[in-house]
Amino acid sequence: MLGLPYIPPELRHGADEFELAAGGSLPELLDVGHMRGDLHTHTLWSDGRDSVEGVVRAARALGYAYVAITDHSPSAAASRVLTLDRLARQRDDVLKAREHVPDVTVLHGVEVDVLPNGRLDLPDEVMEPLDIVLASLHEPAGHGPERLLERYLAAVRHPLVNVITHPANRLVGRHDGYAIDFDALFAAAAETGTAVEVDGGPAHLDLDGHLARRAAAAGATITVDSDCHNAARLGRQMRLAVGTARRGAIEPRHVLNTRDVDAVRAFVSRKRAGR
Repeated sequence: MLGLPYIPPELRHGADEFELAAGGSLPELLDVGHMRGDLHTHTLWSDGRDSVEGVVRAARALGYAYVAITDHSPSAAASRVLTLDRLARQRDDVLKAREHVPDVTVLHGVEVDVLPNGRLDLPDEVMEPLDIVLASLHEPAGHGPERLLERYLAAVRHPLVNVITHPANRLVGRHDGYAIDFDALFAAAAETGTAVEVDGGPAHLDLDGHLARRAAAAGATITVDSDCHNAARLGRQMRLAVGTARRGAIEPRHVLNTRDVDAVRAFVSRKRAGR
C-alpha cells in the first residue's frame, strides 16, 4: 500500500527504515546461513558440558568450516578454569580433535579476563602460541564507567587480544550492564583491528541491536558467536546471536566469522604484526 519493499521485522524501530526502503538502501541482513564458524565456545576444560571433540563434532553438524575452543582463564569465576598446566594439557585434546574431525579447522584459543589493573590474567608468552584470544571484563571490581572504559581500552590495545566479548557484560534480569562510553570503545576497536562481539548466550543479549549498529557505524569488525557451554545448544545460541545482530542492521560484510578461516587468521596476524 505504501509502495515500499518489504522491511524485515528486526529493522522496524521507528527510526530510518522507511527512508532506507524508499531509497532502495535496506541492508542485506546477516543470516545463519552466512556463518562460517563460531569463535567463542566452552568445554569441560572450563565450565562447559562437553569435550573438545564433542564441540567440534557439533560444529561440523552445523556445517561450520571452523570453531574456536575458548575456555576461561584462571581469574574467571567459573566452576573450572584453565590454569597454565591445564591450558597446555588442553592442547592435546585440540590436536586429537583436529585428527579425528579433519574437515573442521579447530582453533585453540582462550577467553582471558581483564583484571582490575587493566592487565590480562595470562602472560603474553602463554597467549602468543594460541590461534585467537578473546578478552572479557567479567568483574567490575566496584569501578565506575570511566575506569571500566580504561580497562577495556587497555585490553583493546593489547596486540594479542583479538575480540572483546559481550562488552556490556549484561546479565538479563540481574543487571543492565556497564554504562561506559561505547562509542569510544568501538572507535578504539576499529583503530586497533580488534573485533567486538554479539554474544548468543541468552543471559547476555550483548551487544544488543542498538549497540551493534553503533559498532558497525564506527567501523569496528564484529563477531557473532554462540558463547556456548553445551554442544547441543551450539546452533540455538548462534541463531539467537544472529537475531540480535539483525536488530542492529548488521550485514555479512561487518562480521569476521562470515569469512573463511584464512581471513580469520589474517585478521589475527595483522594486529600481532603491528606490535
